[in-house]
Amino acid sequence: IENGIIVPTDWWAIVFNPSFPYRFAHMAAAAFLVSSLLVVGTAAWHLLKGRRDELVKKSFSMGLWMVLVTSCLQVVIGDNHGLNTLKHQPAKLAAIEGHWETNRDHGMPLLLFALPNMETESNDFEIGISNLGSLILTHSLEGQVTGLKDFAAEDRPNALIVFWSFRVMVGLGMLMVLLSLTALWLRKKDSLYESSWFHKFALIMGPTGYIALLAGWVTTEVGRQPWVVYGVIRTKDGLSHTVTADQVGLSLIIFVLVYTVVFGAGIYYMLRLIKLGPAFSTPLDAVQDTGPGHFKTPLRPLSAVEESIDTTDPSAQNSKEKPHD
Repeated sequence: IENGIIVPTDWWAIVFNPSFPYRFAHMAAAAFLVSSLLVVGTAAWHLLKGRRDELVKKSFSMGLWMVLVTSCLQVVIGDNHGLNTLKHQPAKLAAIEGHWETNRDHGMPLLLFALPNMETESNDFEIGISNLGSLILTHSLEGQVTGLKDFAAEDRPNALIVFWSFRVMVGLGMLMVLLSLTALWLRKKDSLYESSWFHKFALIMGPTGYIALLAGWVTTEVGRQPWVVYGVIRTKDGLSHTVTADQVGLSLIIFVLVYTVVFGAGIYYMLRLIKLGPAFSTPLDAVQDTGPGHFKTPLRPLSAVEESIDTTDPSAQNSKEKPHD
């Protein structure tokens, strides 16, 4: 800090800060998890519609294997990320746990349900498991964790938002693990492709990766408040003195308009792909290895969808295929 101004002296240290490896691993695994859940949900929809061809089964099976690997991996990464947050952003961790009083003579419970009240500095309607919070965060049944009251009121994030955004993320993550483990059980029973109740479960879980992803970012960004640089500069002090409110408002409006068009087109395109489902113009058993594009392998993203997508009947595209088990 030079003359009251923060001056970066080592960009490598800024980029590769103490939380970098944990956030990077957490986000990378989340990207694969979100994608695989979408594939699983799409295949489940087609299974419920009666398709049993090999492409749908392959999509369903491979997607579930990826969900199994990435969801279990996220549990390990998330645990280490939490320990890193406890060390470097203790107020955020306390808000995540709805933990107000530092536990000095007993273990910290893991709260399953609560309504953190910022005014009374307490929780309403607590339901928790004794000592489990200390065990997870300190690997000791009576490990001490700093409570929110040990931080000045102006240095605390909004505990209600952070508490519940975190639980939405973790709760959906546990359902993802349950989905993949249930798939293992059904594989063993040789009924993975015939259990309609499981297909409905998988269909519901399809978009949950996006929800969990957004909930995680809410936890991250709201949890770091009121800091732009944790413990160094506050959000209110990060305002520019050279950019006017009108300029900020105009740029925000442009961003909203552009992203509305981009995301609107992207969502429409994805929904059309989902409706079409996995389909090729040539049966798998008739495909010859003649290079990319032989049976409409997409060479660029938008080439995956034919012009007739709105009227294409997926079942008709597969009508020439030999029956599968």
